Amino acid sequence: MKKSALLIIAAVAAAVISWFLLPQDVVVQVGLNGQATRTMPKLLAIGIPFAIAIIGAVMNIWEKNQIKPKGFLISVIGIAAMVLSLLFNR
Repeated sequence: MKKSALLIIAAVAAAVISWFLLPQDVVVQVGLNGQATRTMPKLLAIGIPFAIAIIGAVMNIWEKNQIKPKGFLISVIGIAAMVLSLLFNR
């Protein structure tokens, strides 16, 4: 349960920080020439990874008796996507 709470706190923190630091149009794909090939509105660019992270944290709560909880990995992927968006959209 403690791991899941930390994942939820990390997801919320990453979403709040992203909301204030990301531009209105977030680059989500870059071509081979280094130019932005696909952008997404800020709400979707934050909302999709946030939803993935929260769903993973909830799955982690339900999978507490399993040896390899998939929910933890899913949650970490969602948080990592938000952090990567912050790094690449400076």
